[in-house]
Amino acid sequence: MSLGRHARGLAAAFAIGVAALTAPAARAAAPAPLPVRLATRGDVLLATLDLSSVFVPSMEHQLGNGLTNVIALWVAVLPESGGEAEALYGRVIEILFDVWEETYTVVVKDARAPAGIRVVLRDFAALRAFLSNVHDIDLGLVSDLPTGRFVIEARVEVNPVSKEQLQRTREYIANPPAGARPGGGASRSVLGAVASFLLREPDPGTDVHRLRSRPFARSEVAAR
Repeated sequence: MSLGRHARGLAAAFAIGVAALTAPAARAAAPAPLPVRLATRGDVLLATLDLSSVFVPSMEHQLGNGLTNVIALWVAVLPESGGEAEALYGRVIEILFDVWEETYTVVVKDARAPAGIRVVLRDFAALRAFLSNVHDIDLGLVSDLPTGRFVIEARVEVNPVSKEQLQRTREYIANPPAGARPGGGASRSVLGAVASFLLREPDPGTDVHRLRSRPFARSEVAAR
């Protein structure tokens, strides 16, 4: 065999080996859809999310470090094909572990309670369940849903690095634009601008998780 043919054979074998190693990894890297249950109360769309893939058991050390940890959660309704958000929900969660009592004090702030609702949880298992199961968040009017299929997208950021983004989150919660409120005379341009900023791609080195549900149709939204 000539030297050239031998080199080409090694290159081909190397390429096949790399493909064999990387293909399963690429398939494994595909994220599972965000588990979401949708329902309605009157004409208001309610969503329940399972965020257990974000709040994993290994976070116990981080959230129990005796410092105030902050979690920013954003949930949006988006057309499956892309485009501006049709609805947007924001929440800020502050967590402080009491090293003497060994309990977690949690303050949850959203548009319904901008000053915050305080709860005390007995251990990390209770905290993880509380953070993972997000119940009945208000995603606006069913009549405002896209005419085609839509998805629910969530962005979870642990201890946001960007002070500007955290400040905008708090401002949005304290005074959401009219289009984000049920029956609020939607201002799509304002809502779209806020959503574009808050749901943008995370900066390198930040602890951000972006999750996306499977597509839904309006007919799948069940009345409660």
